Amino acid sequence: MGNERDLCLVIGGNGFIGRHLVELLLRQGRPVRVFDRTPCDDPRVEMFQGDIRRADEVQRACADAAVVFQCAAVVDWHPGREQTLYEVNVIGNRNVIAACTARRNTRLVFTSSIDAVFAGRPIRNGDETLPYPTRHLSFYGHTKMVAEQETLAATGRNGLMTCAIRPAGVYGPGDPYRMPTVIAEARRGSLVRLGDGRARFNHVYVENVAHVHILAADRLTPDSPVNGQCYFVTDQPARNFFDFVESFVVAMGLPAARRTIPYHAAYALATVLEGWARLTRGRFGKPLLTRSVVASTCVDCWFTSAKATRDLGYAPQVSETDAFERTLAWLNERRQGF
Repeated sequence: MGNERDLCLVIGGNGFIGRHLVELLLRQGRPVRVFDRTPCDDPRVEMFQGDIRRADEVQRACADAAVVFQCAAVVDWHPGREQTLYEVNVIGNRNVIAACTARRNTRLVFTSSIDAVFAGRPIRNGDETLPYPTRHLSFYGHTKMVAEQETLAATGRNGLMTCAIRPAGVYGPGDPYRMPTVIAEARRGSLVRLGDGRARFNHVYVENVAHVHILAADRLTPDSPVNGQCYFVTDQPARNFFDFVESFVVAMGLPAARRTIPYHAAYALATVLEGWARLTRGRFGKPLLTRSVVASTCVDCWFTSAKATRDLGYAPQVSETDAFERTLAWLNERRQGF
């Protein structure tokens, strides 16, 4: 176990997962530093403003941190941002690894993704023995795989201790990815379901993701079974993606989807739209559908967090009911902005 007075650095501490992780660390009375491109105005936090792509700035932020949570990433499943994705998610993460190994015995917890192992084929009750795919449906998935591999491969370098957390589909207050898009489409009456409704997908509440990051950091020691390992994290039974998101839509009094696009038709359309976006270099905006989004919602894509339970003592801290109510309250507060 680590010392709870050790300085914790949260890289990407103003991001979705990062903000909840910072709040949970502060709630536990731990000293926290945030490194992010945008400033954090919480007086309880030491702020280092900078860019993960700048090695010198990352070095300064990591200099005296005993624990580093690497949550920074560009999350985008659309084509056209390959250079930015690579610079931030791969090169930026290399800067973090280098900075962590400059100080002996640093603990590094990397926020990975299920996209690191998902390539469009069905995954049912997937665990950490799944191999990395040779090709991904999105460049984002490829960058998360490379960054995860390089983080875990650095284990032992100048005493570096590492592990990677692979959350399922994260939701909750502050979600900038899934729920705002769904609610916006529902408000316009244009929400569409993909597939036949039988595919299952995992979600996980954001505070439970933050909790498992801290569990991992506290259990990182040179001889710990956690060291150099990756962990899937979920917190409720898998269910159809659209059943899950429409539970919020209906609770907000918005119209549910009235149209359905079959899986193969949706995948073909996404392929065409991605091709057009590449051909036009994104001049007409992002494609409405991507192959990654279609596949992850139309074929089984669900995992078990049994290894996290066994090695980390993980159990969800926020129940499914409380997570729903908290997320719904946040969505209702901001519904006019979606």
